[in-house]
Amino acid sequence: MKMIDTTTSMKKKTPHLIRKWSGVIWLLIEVNLFGGTIFGFSALFQILPQYSIYGDKNDCSSSSNTTESGESSCERYQTRHYQNALTLGIILFEIPSLVIGPLIDRFGCRFVKLIAIIFHIIGWLALALISPGRDSLLYVHTAFSSLSGIMILLTAYSSSGYFTKSRAFVSALFAGACTSATMWYSIFQVLIDTVKISLQKLSYIWLSFGVLLLISSFLYLDWTFSILNLPYQFDTKLEEKNVSSISAISKSISEIDKMKWYTRILKRKGVWYYLTSPLYILVVLFLSILLLPGIFLSVTWYPWVYYITKQDTILSNKYTFAYNLSTTAAIIICPLNGFLLGFKADRSKRNKLFNISLMQTISWLLNIVSCFVI
Repeated sequence: MKMIDTTTSMKKKTPHLIRKWSGVIWLLIEVNLFGGTIFGFSALFQILPQYSIYGDKNDCSSSSNTTESGESSCERYQTRHYQNALTLGIILFEIPSLVIGPLIDRFGCRFVKLIAIIFHIIGWLALALISPGRDSLLYVHTAFSSLSGIMILLTAYSSSGYFTKSRAFVSALFAGACTSATMWYSIFQVLIDTVKISLQKLSYIWLSFGVLLLISSFLYLDWTFSILNLPYQFDTKLEEKNVSSISAISKSISEIDKMKWYTRILKRKGVWYYLTSPLYILVVLFLSILLLPGIFLSVTWYPWVYYITKQDTILSNKYTFAYNLSTTAAIIICPLNGFLLGFKADRSKRNKLFNISLMQTISWLLNIVSCFVI
């Protein structure tokens, strides 16, 4: 009788387990296609001039100095606009997390993902329709594709809540896929340079991938509305270990809701308990310092390489391609990092803090070594 019960319970759990992990694979592909593509946008800096984007001679001449040649002033004028568009995209990729997070908590991942699909369509349609006279669509592309990318990434991160022990590993998989997404613009560059396909056709292809986003929204993500819900919910076993009773939680939440916003901050209630945590502040400051050089490098990479190669376009494109393609190593590095972060972390808080400290120390040392190499 016990054997029958065990077999029955396994059959009930297996379909959900298969669906969860198939969702991880699907979302992993999505994050790789759309997540952090904006950081590889510099690969198009020599493709866009072929389409005369911001190549109007009057604008070039008005931005030039008397000592500069017409060609060099045009190149600088165009590059400045491309850099501005890239910077706008990076800003809109990094900052909206403060808004997207509460939206996911309030309405669910599926709701936010559907908004991301709309932004995805607008962003890639703008790049498909870009032409001389419609140059400003470049800013529309970087803005909306970045907003879509961060929404897709954060909803994928949130889906790791369906797992307990594998949560850190799954999150690290998505981080690796997002980082390696920078390669796609370089692949665009190679395909366009070899006259395999045009930028317009590539944009429409990426636009059509919105169908995949729509399917995954209903197959693997849920929302707070009582319709078309998933047969399983977030696994909260880890969180429940530190909770004495459900009634105590609901009581404390109702008390917090009655407080003024400034009282919550002063008494460190609700989310402010975590935001004002010394460990959280230390990690945020650490990451902000650590990640800034990489973010700025995405903007300045192509102009910098173009300068040190003495305006050698072919060599600059090769270096940019190598730089963007090197990010594919994150597919291996990030899951390894996630595995080490989650190693025996569920046993005690000491193990968790040790894992975090160890990985941060290693990453800091690697950054110091890379600075010496450069």
